[in-house]
Amino acid sequence: MADTGEDHRRIGILGGTFDPPHLGHLLIAETARVALDLESVLFVPAGEPWLKSGQRITPAAHRLRMVQLAVADNPHFCVSDREVQRSGATYTVDTLRELRCAYPGDTEFFFIVGSDVLDQFHRWKEPDEILAMCRLAVIERPGGPAHGIQALAERFPDAVESGAVLSVAGPRVDFSASDLRRILAAGQSARYQIPDSVAEYIKKHELYRE
Repeated sequence: MADTGEDHRRIGILGGTFDPPHLGHLLIAETARVALDLESVLFVPAGEPWLKSGQRITPAAHRLRMVQLAVADNPHFCVSDREVQRSGATYTVDTLRELRCAYPGDTEFFFIVGSDVLDQFHRWKEPDEILAMCRLAVIERPGGPAHGIQALAERFPDAVESGAVLSVAGPRVDFSASDLRRILAAGQSARYQIPDSVAEYIKKHELYRE
């Protein structure tokens, strides 16, 4: 991508399985975009998420298309198929390295994560390298544990002290992809939980059926 010639770019990154993408994902992305004054948020569906090895996951091509449909009406949202196109297990650190090469050198990346995943962050591949390439934008869940960043600071004190980890107040909603899969498998309505375009796609391709 060409440099705009203006102030350095601030890009949010929201990774995940997106199985299926739901309104909670969109709310989190928009909350982070506004709070951190991001130019855009890049959704990155995982190809073969190593943390979910052995679990049943909807084929990546379907998940990618559902994310594309989900974000289509927001000009600040875009989708990357980097991890879907990559063979083998997909890791955040590899994606960040690719993005570092694809964007201007002064681009600032904010990797958006929920506070509930922080207790597993040390298990990610090369977590120190991740913190060196981006800032973690931690979405705090209302009513959830308030010790997420503090716990992270015990393992990565330098990153937290340097400001590489930011706390963002999250929206007051609680969506669960696993709950949605059960609802859809039972043939129940998921309206107002997933975008209508995604619901239509799921119905057309008979996804999440028992």
